[in-house]
Amino acid sequence: MERRPLIGITARKIAFFHQDRPYHRYGVPIAYLEAVEHAGGTPLMIPPSQHYDVNLQTYRMLDGLLLPGGHDVDPDRYGEEPNQKLEAIDQVRDATEILLAKMAMEEGLPVLGVCRGAQVLNVAAGGSLYQDLASMFGKAVLRHFQQHLEEGPSHHIDIQPESRLHTICGSPRVRVNTYHHQAVKDLGAGLKITARSTDGVVEAIEGTDSNRFILGVQWHPELLAPLGDLNHRVFAAHIEAAKNR
Repeated sequence: MERRPLIGITARKIAFFHQDRPYHRYGVPIAYLEAVEHAGGTPLMIPPSQHYDVNLQTYRMLDGLLLPGGHDVDPDRYGEEPNQKLEAIDQVRDATEILLAKMAMEEGLPVLGVCRGAQVLNVAAGGSLYQDLASMFGKAVLRHFQQHLEEGPSHHIDIQPESRLHTICGSPRVRVNTYHHQAVKDLGAGLKITARSTDGVVEAIEGTDSNRFILGVQWHPELLAPLGDLNHRVFAAHIEAAKNR
């Protein structure tokens, strides 16, 4: 039996109460686990930790890293004070994910960032974020947090030719879903923008070194991956890179 690559997926804190007493837990949305499994990988949930040695030991086990969506990144991480529209942050998760992202990008561990995960990649590389697109982007933007009754794509993105994402999607324009109010502002070192929505918001970033799999997408391909289309191929490409590193 061929060994499946081990893909670490960082977890988030989930508020939980039992008989009015806090009993919080960590978890990962099932859609990510299923997307990784269907693409040929073995998912491993990574809880946030304040201990460097714990994070390092976990990192050394991995064949690939997946940074999923979630809460806002603390703007202090990119040298800004909090905007009025900033939502919930988790400083331990920020620290864990930024550390893992830096190590992955520096050492060539295939890394895929989804929504918040793409933003974490950019911050880890020294970039910054729009804390709130509607109030800070500087012009009118599309609805970037869709309100569909059923899961489905919402708006188009334009993809740069000869990019990794163009190879994955097979088209210069595709339609994606959207659930975010933050996005890449100033680009981090060693990264390039490879897709934007029609209003100019960054929808994908990649590493400038084509020999390393560094990809961040602003939409949520895990929710549409069961369709077996370009969204599944995003995960399949990550898994293939993890097999071949």
